[in-house]
Amino acid sequence: MSYHIGIDVGGTFTDCVAVADNGRIVQAKSLSTKGDPTVGMVRGIRALADRTGDDLGSLLRKTERLAHGTTIGTNLVVERKGAKVGLICSAGHGDAILMMRGAGGTAGKRNEDIYTPHGTRPPAPIVPRSLILEVVERVERSGQVVVALDEAATRERIAAWLAQEQPDSIAIALLWSIRNDTHERRIEAIIEDLAPGTHISVSSEISPRLGEYERTVATVINAYVGPASSAYITSLSRQLSSAGLREPLLVMQSNGGVVDADVARRVPLALIDSGPTGGLAGAAALARASGHDQVIATDMGGTSFDVGLIIGHQPQIAGERTIGQYTYLLPHLDVRSIACGGGSIATADERTRSIRVGPESAGSEPGPACYGRGGAMPTVTDADVVLGLLRPQAFLDGSMPLDRDASRRVIGGLAEKLGLSLEETAAGIIRINNANAALLIRQRTIEQGYDPREFTIYAFGGAGPVHAFGFAADLGIGNVVIPLGNGASTLSAYGIASADTIRYFEAECQLRTPFDPEQLGQALDAARAAALSALGEGAFVERIESTLLMRYVGQIYQSISVAVPNGPIDENAAAGLLAAFEREYERLFGEGARIVFQAGEAFAIRTKIIGRPGVAPSRLPAPMADSGLVKPVEHQVYWPAQMQWLDTRVIDGTVMSGSDTISGPALVELPHTTVAVAPGQALRLDAFGSMILAISTEAEEIAA
Repeated sequence: MSYHIGIDVGGTFTDCVAVADNGRIVQAKSLSTKGDPTVGMVRGIRALADRTGDDLGSLLRKTERLAHGTTIGTNLVVERKGAKVGLICSAGHGDAILMMRGAGGTAGKRNEDIYTPHGTRPPAPIVPRSLILEVVERVERSGQVVVALDEAATRERIAAWLAQEQPDSIAIALLWSIRNDTHERRIEAIIEDLAPGTHISVSSEISPRLGEYERTVATVINAYVGPASSAYITSLSRQLSSAGLREPLLVMQSNGGVVDADVARRVPLALIDSGPTGGLAGAAALARASGHDQVIATDMGGTSFDVGLIIGHQPQIAGERTIGQYTYLLPHLDVRSIACGGGSIATADERTRSIRVGPESAGSEPGPACYGRGGAMPTVTDADVVLGLLRPQAFLDGSMPLDRDASRRVIGGLAEKLGLSLEETAAGIIRINNANAALLIRQRTIEQGYDPREFTIYAFGGAGPVHAFGFAADLGIGNVVIPLGNGASTLSAYGIASADTIRYFEAECQLRTPFDPEQLGQALDAARAAALSALGEGAFVERIESTLLMRYVGQIYQSISVAVPNGPIDENAAAGLLAAFEREYERLFGEGARIVFQAGEAFAIRTKIIGRPGVAPSRLPAPMADSGLVKPVEHQVYWPAQMQWLDTRVIDGTVMSGSDTISGPALVELPHTTVAVAPGQALRLDAFGSMILAISTEAEEIAA
């Protein structure tokens, strides 16, 4: 028996999944350890070993692939605990990263923050002015060297600068290096000679895209998180190797694929926010196997609520990302997040005496009050306990009993401030939390020209199956999939375990419509060749996919992705790409929005290289016999839509089979989560072990 293991370190729990070569899936959870994430990880792997009948060493020796999604890069930027970065740029451009763009003060901020006093202040500089060194050189937009780099003088200046400022990491971002990176590479060689072992980031490798500011930001952030990320990955690799792991450690990227540790150390920028993408990657694999063409993937954990779209079985890719108000360009799965999880703290608005939920979270330390770890603020999970949506004795399969009295105490304190009953307050918290989740889904779909009612929701994360009954009904969506049943709470880890190895490479181009087939073919071939060269010799390549990034000539901010079909580029293929661009433009901006008298242009080529494929989902053994469900436990739940206590069946979800249909009101308990089936709803099992929650018309009317 061999395994693929995936590990996702979240804000509250560290999720671990092992996928056996026979398709069996084993899950385990442990509380995250913020100070040293490896402690929680090792606990989780030990818990996996207990479930597979192994000890830690024997399980790791049986592991063919171990992949890890880490939040270390995100935390370093958000908490401003990264390296001391030195930036080397072209003479006259030292202030580019300090000036930012016009939206620098509002980039990445919530609307409610923007309209508050001082809400549009730019962030503190990620690189102080004293750590920015300008060098005399110039490459023009065609790639021609206008002012040659004086290597002797540059070496002397860099040596003095290094001695005085002593940066931990260095970013090199010269003007027009995307056309000719000779000067960047020479400066890199000088630094390697003067300061061996220094972490160096080069813009022509990290983000070879137009936009001096965005390219500089990408390079600086890569340098900012580089030393700590590299040390963390190296330490983790050694720990796992000494514990018995024989294969190289793989690390999850934000693009939905995994890479080996060497690539992750060189380009840690791609690891930022890799955890949430694991869930979207896992949902996409299941959607392909299940035949779900349009999916809204929702991950509600202890801290956040993440939403991504799957169209035509493919997770949607975005090219721009903002973190800490700094914007850069990098292909990544388009996952949007809000603070809307089980640990979200509920407060009373002093002016309106209404309930506010989030954005602050109790996390795992101390966590919700019911965790019994010192939490003193009411949270969504505490409201679940008060309403009966979570049974304290069954939480995490009974391994972590919850304190109902603590939940009632903190929710009761909030109720007194609001002048409401205990139940009304708890129900209000759940309804507001669900409304926040539904609002993000509406924004996520409608802004891209989609009707959310035409989608299937995949609800995962520890809190997703508990609350999907509510936010799906708010949206008028007919079906919710709880992927892999109990595996829903660890789907991000499953996605990490089963992800393909993927690398993205981008190259600028200037191709106008109508495309010349020969010119377009040459540009695509050149982009593929450059990507393969950067990948290195001996790398395994399963397939290569190319995408054109297009817009109308004269536009700046628009970017339409058009997939290039396989096969030769002839007149028909070139015309088909233009037609696909026009269709997508009208879908996004409305019928008739095409600019008839303006040419289109492809301004960049995105090359995706898929290496070794991950593990495909396996069907359950068929036929599935009638399970003969164990007689359910009777339980009282105060359902938020009905605002009353109702007798509710509690059913052991581990004994469900394909012939069972559970009608609400019911709670279907699984070891790591609970599926709440509201009155008028029904739950059944599919061939992959996923649970299908049917949201009825009655439930929609009640929500309305």
